[in-house]
Amino acid sequence: MATTETIEILKHLVRCAREDTAVLDVESMKFFKAWLVEDLKATIPPPKAPPPSVNMDDPELMTPDSDVAHTMGPEQPKETLSDDEEAKMIAAKEAAAEAVAAEKYDEAIEKYTEAVVIAPSALTYAKRAECFIKLRKPNAAIRDCDAALKINPDSAKALKIRGAAQRYLGQYAAANADLSKGLQIDFDEHYGDIHKVVLSRVHEMHVAEGKARAQKEAEAKAKAAEARARAAADAANAANAAGSGMPSGGMPGGGMPGGMPGGMPNVPPEMLEKLTSDPELMKAMQNPKVMQAMQAMMSNPMAAMQYMSDPEVGPVLQKLMGLFGGGMPGGMGGMPGGMPGGMGGMPGGFGGGAPPSANDVD
Repeated sequence: MATTETIEILKHLVRCAREDTAVLDVESMKFFKAWLVEDLKATIPPPKAPPPSVNMDDPELMTPDSDVAHTMGPEQPKETLSDDEEAKMIAAKEAAAEAVAAEKYDEAIEKYTEAVVIAPSALTYAKRAECFIKLRKPNAAIRDCDAALKINPDSAKALKIRGAAQRYLGQYAAANADLSKGLQIDFDEHYGDIHKVVLSRVHEMHVAEGKARAQKEAEAKAKAAEARARAAADAANAANAAGSGMPSGGMPGGGMPGGMPGGMPNVPPEMLEKLTSDPELMKAMQNPKVMQAMQAMMSNPMAAMQYMSDPEVGPVLQKLMGLFGGGMPGGMGGMPGGMPGGMGGMPGGFGGGAPPSANDVD
Protein backbone atom coordinates (compact mmCIF):
# COMPACT_ATOMS: atom_id res chain seq x y z
CA MET A 1 0.00 0.00 0.00
CA ALA A 2 1.30 3.44 -0.93
CA THR A 3 2.28 5.69 1.94
CA THR A 4 0.93 9.20 2.38
CA GLU A 5 4.33 10.62 1.40
CA THR A 6 4.37 8.58 -1.83
CA ILE A 7 0.87 9.76 -2.73
CA GLU A 8 1.87 13.41 -2.19
CA ILE A 9 4.91 12.94 -4.42
CA LEU A 10 2.71 11.46 -7.15
CA LYS A 11 0.24 14.33 -6.83
CA HIS A 12 3.09 16.83 -7.17
CA LEU A 13 4.37 14.98 -10.26
CA VAL A 14 0.93 15.06 -11.87
CA ARG A 15 0.59 18.81 -11.20
CA CYS A 16 4.00 19.47 -12.74
CA ALA A 17 3.22 17.33 -15.79
CA ARG A 18 -0.06 19.15 -16.31
CA GLU A 19 1.75 22.48 -16.29
CA ASP A 20 4.50 21.33 -18.66
CA THR A 21 5.18 17.83 -19.96
CA ALA A 22 8.89 18.65 -20.24
CA VAL A 23 9.20 17.21 -16.73
CA LEU A 24 8.68 13.74 -18.25
CA ASP A 25 11.64 14.14 -20.60
CA VAL A 26 14.34 14.10 -17.93
CA GLU A 27 16.36 10.91 -17.74
CA SER A 28 14.95 9.81 -14.39
CA MET A 29 11.35 10.06 -15.67
CA LYS A 30 11.72 8.26 -19.00
CA PHE A 31 10.50 4.96 -17.55
CA PHE A 32 7.34 6.67 -16.31
CA LYS A 33 6.68 8.33 -19.68
CA ALA A 34 7.20 4.98 -21.44
CA TRP A 35 4.69 3.33 -19.08
CA LEU A 36 2.13 6.06 -19.79
CA VAL A 37 2.55 5.83 -23.57
CA GLU A 38 3.22 2.14 -24.13
CA ASP A 39 1.14 0.48 -21.42
CA LEU A 40 -1.64 3.00 -20.80
CA LYS A 41 -1.72 4.27 -24.40
CA ALA A 42 -1.69 7.86 -23.12
CA THR A 43 -1.16 10.81 -25.44
CA ILE A 44 1.48 13.16 -24.05
CA PRO A 45 1.19 16.79 -25.25
CA PRO A 46 4.43 18.41 -26.41
CA PRO A 47 6.37 20.53 -23.89
CA LYS A 48 5.54 24.20 -23.67
CA ALA A 49 7.61 26.65 -25.69
CA PRO A 50 9.95 28.79 -23.59
CA PRO A 51 8.21 31.97 -22.38
CA PRO A 52 8.99 35.16 -24.29
CA SER A 53 11.56 37.42 -22.64
CA VAL A 54 13.80 40.39 -23.33
CA ASN A 55 16.30 37.94 -24.81
CA MET A 56 14.03 36.55 -27.53
CA ASP A 57 15.27 39.17 -30.00
CA ASP A 58 18.63 37.37 -30.02
CA PRO A 59 18.59 35.30 -33.23
CA GLU A 60 21.42 33.05 -32.04
CA LEU A 61 19.67 31.74 -28.93
CA MET A 62 19.34 27.98 -28.73
CA THR A 63 16.34 26.06 -27.48
CA PRO A 64 17.31 24.63 -24.08
CA ASP A 65 17.97 20.90 -24.41
CA SER A 66 16.41 18.50 -21.91
CA ASP A 67 18.69 17.51 -19.07
CA VAL A 68 19.34 14.11 -20.58
CA ALA A 69 22.10 12.41 -18.67
CA HIS A 70 25.13 11.33 -20.68
CA THR A 71 27.90 9.07 -19.52
CA MET A 72 30.39 10.68 -17.20
CA GLY A 73 33.76 9.39 -16.06
CA PRO A 74 34.37 8.02 -12.57
CA GLU A 75 34.53 10.59 -9.79
CA GLN A 76 37.59 8.83 -8.41
CA PRO A 77 39.74 7.96 -11.46
CA LYS A 78 42.51 5.46 -11.28
CA GLU A 79 45.87 6.80 -10.25
CA THR A 80 47.63 4.64 -12.83
CA LEU A 81 46.42 3.00 -16.02
CA SER A 82 47.47 -0.31 -17.47
CA ASP A 83 49.19 -0.25 -20.83
CA ASP A 84 46.03 -1.58 -22.47
CA GLU A 85 43.81 1.09 -20.86
CA GLU A 86 46.18 3.85 -21.84
CA ALA A 87 46.32 2.58 -25.44
CA LYS A 88 42.48 2.50 -25.64
CA MET A 89 42.24 5.99 -24.22
CA ILE A 90 44.73 7.39 -26.73
CA ALA A 91 43.00 5.63 -29.61
CA ALA A 92 39.59 7.00 -28.52
CA LYS A 93 40.90 10.55 -28.36
CA GLU A 94 42.52 10.28 -31.77
CA ALA A 95 39.32 8.91 -33.29
CA ALA A 96 37.35 11.72 -31.64
CA ALA A 97 39.67 14.36 -33.09
CA GLU A 98 39.27 12.84 -36.58
CA ALA A 99 35.46 12.88 -36.17
CA VAL A 100 35.51 16.55 -35.14
CA ALA A 101 37.63 17.41 -38.19
CA ALA A 102 35.01 15.67 -40.33
CA GLU A 103 32.21 17.50 -38.44
CA LYS A 104 30.81 14.17 -37.23
CA TYR A 105 30.05 15.45 -33.76
CA ASP A 106 27.85 12.56 -32.62
CA GLU A 107 30.67 10.15 -33.38
CA ALA A 108 33.18 12.44 -31.67
CA ILE A 109 31.03 12.50 -28.52
CA GLU A 110 31.00 8.68 -28.44
CA LYS A 111 34.78 8.52 -28.69
CA TYR A 112 35.33 11.23 -26.06
CA THR A 113 32.95 9.30 -23.81
CA GLU A 114 35.11 6.19 -24.19
CA ALA A 115 38.12 8.28 -23.15
CA VAL A 116 36.52 9.88 -20.05
CA VAL A 117 35.27 6.50 -18.84
CA ILE A 118 38.85 5.25 -18.83
CA ALA A 119 40.51 8.42 -17.51
CA PRO A 120 38.46 11.64 -17.15
CA SER A 121 40.32 14.90 -17.64
CA ALA A 122 39.32 18.56 -17.80
CA LEU A 123 40.46 18.84 -21.40
CA THR A 124 38.55 15.77 -22.59
CA TYR A 125 35.34 16.98 -20.92
CA ALA A 126 35.82 20.42 -22.45
CA LYS A 127 36.32 18.97 -25.94
CA ARG A 128 33.18 16.86 -25.60
CA ALA A 129 31.31 19.96 -24.39
CA GLU A 130 32.42 21.76 -27.55
CA CYS A 131 30.84 18.99 -29.61
CA PHE A 132 27.58 19.39 -27.66
CA ILE A 133 27.59 23.09 -28.56
CA LYS A 134 27.94 22.14 -32.24
CA LEU A 135 24.86 19.94 -31.86
CA ARG A 136 22.97 22.83 -30.17
CA LYS A 137 22.87 21.16 -26.77
CA PRO A 138 24.06 23.96 -24.45
CA ASN A 139 22.85 22.33 -21.21
CA ALA A 140 24.82 19.16 -21.95
CA ALA A 141 27.86 21.34 -22.69
CA ILE A 142 27.49 23.15 -19.37
CA ARG A 143 27.32 19.83 -17.54
CA ASP A 144 30.60 18.67 -19.10
CA CYS A 145 32.26 22.03 -18.37
CA ASP A 146 31.16 21.81 -14.74
CA ALA A 147 32.83 18.41 -14.52
CA ALA A 148 35.96 19.78 -16.19
CA LEU A 149 36.17 22.71 -13.77
CA LYS A 150 35.87 20.38 -10.78
CA ILE A 151 39.05 18.72 -12.00
CA ASN A 152 40.78 21.96 -13.00
CA PRO A 153 39.13 25.25 -11.85
CA ASP A 154 41.46 27.20 -14.17
CA SER A 155 40.65 25.29 -17.35
CA ALA A 156 40.45 28.15 -19.85
CA LYS A 157 38.79 25.95 -22.48
CA ALA A 158 36.05 24.80 -20.10
CA LEU A 159 35.42 28.37 -18.94
CA LYS A 160 35.15 29.69 -22.50
CA ILE A 161 32.90 26.87 -23.68
CA ARG A 162 30.62 27.16 -20.65
CA GLY A 163 30.46 30.92 -21.24
CA ALA A 164 29.48 30.30 -24.88
CA ALA A 165 26.78 27.80 -23.80
CA GLN A 166 25.37 30.35 -21.34
CA ARG A 167 25.41 32.98 -24.07
CA TYR A 168 23.28 30.72 -26.31
CA LEU A 169 20.81 30.27 -23.43
CA GLY A 170 20.51 34.04 -22.90
CA GLN A 171 22.33 33.90 -19.56
CA TYR A 172 24.47 36.90 -20.40
CA ALA A 173 25.70 37.85 -16.93
CA ALA A 174 26.98 34.31 -16.23
CA ALA A 175 28.44 34.12 -19.74
CA ASN A 176 30.30 37.37 -19.20
CA ALA A 177 31.87 36.08 -15.98
CA ASP A 178 33.09 32.81 -17.53
CA LEU A 179 34.27 34.31 -20.81
CA SER A 180 36.12 37.14 -19.07
CA LYS A 181 38.02 34.71 -16.86
CA GLY A 182 38.70 32.17 -19.63
CA LEU A 183 39.93 34.79 -22.10
CA GLN A 184 42.26 36.27 -19.49
CA ILE A 185 43.89 32.87 -19.12
CA ASP A 186 44.01 32.03 -22.84
CA PHE A 187 42.66 34.49 -25.41
CA ASP A 188 41.43 33.40 -28.83
CA GLU A 189 39.46 35.34 -31.45
CA HIS A 190 36.49 32.97 -31.71
CA TYR A 191 35.48 33.25 -28.06
CA GLY A 192 36.60 36.89 -28.04
CA ASP A 193 33.94 37.61 -30.69
CA ILE A 194 31.33 35.77 -28.62
CA HIS A 195 32.36 37.86 -25.63
CA LYS A 196 31.80 41.09 -27.58
CA VAL A 197 28.20 40.04 -28.24
CA VAL A 198 27.74 39.17 -24.57
CA LEU A 199 29.09 42.55 -23.45
CA SER A 200 26.68 44.31 -25.80
CA ARG A 201 23.76 42.33 -24.38
CA VAL A 202 24.83 43.03 -20.81
CA HIS A 203 24.93 46.75 -21.60
CA GLU A 204 21.44 46.61 -23.14
CA MET A 205 20.16 44.84 -20.03
CA HIS A 206 21.65 47.49 -17.75
CA VAL A 207 20.09 50.30 -19.83
CA ALA A 208 16.69 48.58 -19.77
CA GLU A 209 16.94 48.01 -16.03
CA GLY A 210 17.90 51.65 -15.50
CA LYS A 211 14.92 52.89 -17.51
CA ALA A 212 12.55 50.59 -15.64
CA ARG A 213 13.99 51.74 -12.32
CA ALA A 214 13.66 55.42 -13.28
CA GLN A 215 10.05 54.92 -14.37
CA LYS A 216 9.26 53.13 -11.13
CA GLU A 217 10.82 55.94 -9.09
CA ALA A 218 8.88 58.58 -11.06
CA GLU A 219 5.62 56.73 -10.45
CA ALA A 220 6.45 56.42 -6.76
CA LYS A 221 7.14 60.19 -6.54
CA ALA A 222 3.87 60.99 -8.30
CA LYS A 223 1.95 58.73 -5.92
CA ALA A 224 3.71 60.30 -2.92
CA ALA A 225 2.82 63.83 -4.12
CA GLU A 226 -0.79 62.78 -4.60
CA ALA A 227 -0.84 61.24 -1.13
CA ARG A 228 0.59 64.44 0.39
CA ALA A 229 -2.08 66.53 -1.34
CA ARG A 230 -4.81 64.24 -0.03
CA ALA A 231 -3.30 64.31 3.45
CA ALA A 232 -3.19 68.12 3.36
CA ALA A 233 -6.87 68.30 2.40
CA ASP A 234 -7.77 65.77 5.09
CA ALA A 235 -5.79 67.75 7.66
CA ALA A 236 -7.58 70.95 6.68
CA ASN A 237 -10.98 69.30 7.02
CA ALA A 238 -10.00 67.75 10.34
CA ALA A 239 -8.74 71.10 11.67
CA ASN A 240 -11.94 72.75 10.46
CA ALA A 241 -14.11 70.16 12.24
CA ALA A 242 -12.11 70.60 15.45
CA GLY A 243 -12.17 74.44 15.21
CA SER A 244 -13.87 77.02 17.34
CA GLY A 245 -17.44 76.09 16.51
CA MET A 246 -17.48 77.76 13.11
CA PRO A 247 -19.16 75.97 10.19
CA SER A 248 -17.26 73.03 8.76
CA GLY A 249 -16.17 72.76 5.17
CA GLY A 250 -13.65 75.59 5.22
CA MET A 251 -13.30 78.32 2.67
CA PRO A 252 -14.70 77.56 -0.78
CA GLY A 253 -12.06 76.73 -3.31
CA GLY A 254 -9.30 76.13 -0.79
CA GLY A 255 -10.30 74.03 2.20
CA MET A 256 -9.04 76.60 4.77
CA PRO A 257 -10.59 76.14 8.23
CA GLY A 258 -12.95 78.65 9.69
CA GLY A 259 -15.68 78.88 7.10
CA MET A 260 -14.93 82.55 6.40
CA PRO A 261 -17.64 84.26 4.32
CA GLY A 262 -16.64 85.20 0.82
CA GLY A 263 -14.15 82.34 0.64
CA MET A 264 -10.60 82.43 -0.61
CA PRO A 265 -10.86 81.33 -4.25
CA ASN A 266 -8.01 80.83 -6.70
CA VAL A 267 -5.69 79.34 -4.07
CA PRO A 268 -3.37 76.95 -5.97
CA PRO A 269 -3.12 73.41 -4.57
CA GLU A 270 0.58 73.86 -3.76
CA MET A 271 -0.28 76.98 -1.72
CA LEU A 272 -3.03 75.08 0.08
CA GLU A 273 -0.54 72.35 0.93
CA LYS A 274 1.84 74.96 2.39
CA LEU A 275 -0.97 76.47 4.45
CA THR A 276 -2.19 73.19 5.88
CA SER A 277 1.30 71.80 6.48
CA ASP A 278 2.26 74.71 8.78
CA PRO A 279 1.06 73.74 12.32
CA GLU A 280 1.76 77.24 13.68
CA LEU A 281 -0.30 78.89 10.96
CA MET A 282 -3.12 76.36 11.28
CA LYS A 283 -3.28 77.01 15.03
CA ALA A 284 -3.29 80.78 14.49
CA MET A 285 -6.16 80.51 12.01
CA GLN A 286 -8.28 79.04 14.81
CA ASN A 287 -7.79 82.17 16.92
CA PRO A 288 -11.15 84.04 16.91
CA LYS A 289 -9.31 87.37 16.80
CA VAL A 290 -7.38 86.35 13.71
CA MET A 291 -10.54 85.07 12.06
CA GLN A 292 -12.31 88.34 12.87
CA ALA A 293 -9.49 90.30 11.29
CA MET A 294 -9.55 88.13 8.16
CA GLN A 295 -13.30 88.62 7.79
CA ALA A 296 -12.94 92.37 8.29
CA MET A 297 -10.23 92.51 5.61
CA MET A 298 -12.43 90.69 3.14
CA SER A 299 -15.11 93.34 3.38
CA ASN A 300 -12.71 96.26 3.81
CA PRO A 301 -9.10 95.87 2.63
CA MET A 302 -8.12 99.10 4.42
CA ALA A 303 -8.89 97.35 7.72
CA ALA A 304 -5.64 95.44 7.27
CA MET A 305 -3.70 98.54 8.24
CA GLN A 306 -5.06 98.55 11.79
CA TYR A 307 -4.33 94.83 12.30
CA MET A 308 -0.68 94.85 11.20
CA SER A 309 0.43 96.25 14.54
CA ASP A 310 -1.63 93.79 16.55
CA PRO A 311 0.75 91.30 18.27
CA GLU A 312 -1.64 88.39 17.64
CA VAL A 313 -2.85 89.22 14.14
CA GLY A 314 0.11 91.06 12.58
CA PRO A 315 2.56 88.09 12.50
CA VAL A 316 -0.12 85.87 10.95
CA LEU A 317 -0.79 88.41 8.19
CA GLN A 318 2.94 88.78 7.55
CA LYS A 319 3.30 85.01 7.25
CA LEU A 320 0.35 84.76 4.88
CA MET A 321 1.76 87.53 2.68
CA GLY A 322 5.13 85.78 2.57
CA LEU A 323 3.43 82.55 1.64
CA PHE A 324 1.59 84.22 -1.23
CA GLY A 325 4.60 86.04 -2.60
CA GLY A 326 4.23 89.45 -1.00
CA GLY A 327 0.45 89.81 -1.17
CA MET A 328 -2.76 88.25 -0.01
CA PRO A 329 -4.47 85.53 -2.07
CA GLY A 330 -6.95 86.53 -4.72
CA GLY A 331 -10.48 87.01 -3.45
CA MET A 332 -9.67 88.75 -0.16
CA GLY A 333 -11.65 91.86 -0.68
CA GLY A 334 -10.30 92.32 -4.19
CA MET A 335 -6.61 92.46 -3.22
CA PRO A 336 -4.91 89.97 -5.55
CA GLY A 337 -1.12 90.11 -5.36
CA GLY A 338 -0.90 92.72 -2.59
CA MET A 339 -2.21 96.20 -2.03
CA PRO A 340 -1.69 98.47 -5.05
CA GLY A 341 0.48 101.52 -4.83
CA GLY A 342 2.44 100.36 -1.79
CA MET A 343 -0.05 101.88 0.67
CA GLY A 344 2.09 104.42 2.47
CA GLY A 345 5.58 103.20 1.64
CA MET A 346 4.72 99.50 1.77
CA PRO A 347 5.29 98.41 -1.86
CA GLY A 348 4.05 95.03 -2.92
CA GLY A 349 1.88 94.47 0.13
CA PHE A 350 1.68 95.23 3.83
CA GLY A 351 5.04 96.31 5.19
CA GLY A 352 4.18 96.11 8.88
CA GLY A 353 4.01 98.79 11.58
CA ALA A 354 1.20 100.96 12.88
CA PRO A 355 -1.37 102.53 10.55
CA PRO A 356 -0.57 106.13 9.43
CA SER A 357 -2.01 108.99 11.47
CA ALA A 358 -3.99 111.84 10.04
CA ASN A 359 -0.87 114.08 10.08
CA ASP A 360 0.90 111.64 7.71
CA VAL A 361 -1.76 111.99 5.01
CA ASP A 362 -1.38 114.85 2.53
